[in-house]
Amino acid sequence: MKKIRLIIFILSLLVIFIGVGFITSRVDNYQLASDNSKKDEITNSEEIIEGINLTLLGGSNMEDRGNINSMGYFIRTKNNELVFIDGGRDVDSELVKFYIDKYGNGKVDHWFITHPHEDHAGALLRLLAEENNLQIENIYYSMLGDEWYKEHDTRGYEMAHIMLERVNSSKIEKKIECVEGQVIEIDNVKVEIIRTPNPEIIHSDNGNDTSMIFKITATDVNKSVIFLGDAYVYCSKELLEVADKLKADSVQMSHHGQNGCSKEVYEAISPSVSFFNCPKYLWENDNGGGYNSGKWQTIEVRDWMKELNSKCYVAFEGDQIFKFTSDGIIKLEK
Repeated sequence: MKKIRLIIFILSLLVIFIGVGFITSRVDNYQLASDNSKKDEITNSEEIIEGINLTLLGGSNMEDRGNINSMGYFIRTKNNELVFIDGGRDVDSELVKFYIDKYGNGKVDHWFITHPHEDHAGALLRLLAEENNLQIENIYYSMLGDEWYKEHDTRGYEMAHIMLERVNSSKIEKKIECVEGQVIEIDNVKVEIIRTPNPEIIHSDNGNDTSMIFKITATDVNKSVIFLGDAYVYCSKELLEVADKLKADSVQMSHHGQNGCSKEVYEAISPSVSFFNCPKYLWENDNGGGYNSGKWQTIEVRDWMKELNSKCYVAFEGDQIFKFTSDGIIKLEK
């Protein structure tokens, strides 16, 4: 009798263990299926059926990554050509390289530089100097001579000098010195060079007015973004001479959204979406004395965009992806 009870007890334990194992297996399989589904959902959300995907890089603008202004974007076209705009500071190079490896397997098809200041071109110049697998098929820029920067842009001269040297890197297949009016066709994208540096502007803000300005349009959905770099006062006057070319659906706010382009320039652009490449203190115009205690005019510029009914997005909130579609510009949720 005792043996029978022992056998029944052992069989009961086996049934319990098998049942628990089966349930656990079902839970594990369900969790795995959920994870895979989530991964597929993320992948599908980044799929490009039409238009372009534009990523605004947070980088050094974020409080835990430096809390200092920098500018970097990249665009993926319909057929997955990778287009970078500036890139940010040298300390942002690791972030930039991460995306290059993720979407380009180490290769960038097209790279545009607005102007050779550290907060715009630093990441690129560092990557060109490092040992890595980076390859750039085409790089687009417009710069004045070394002597011009030495005499008229003392703050940016060192970076400009390095830029003029490193565009000759073996990592770059083709370098294109852009001219005003130039149109560049890239997959389903058209790039219009609206303005290049004017050597006669010599009383401006440390070379910011040497910014190359261009508009990128996803031609299949007719949605566009204009990049202003750090365009300033004199540049604003030149842009208003070609105001009919400025209209765009979105804009990279000049000089990180502070005292850059004039209100009239933004009115000519009339964007529905505005991108501010700035840290939180600059967004709030806070020099340490609290909201709007600084001299950067960011609040005033924000008010301009509010008047234009333009929705603002800020880099200090981290990397953000925007789909340019026939239905408009849509921000993807993380």
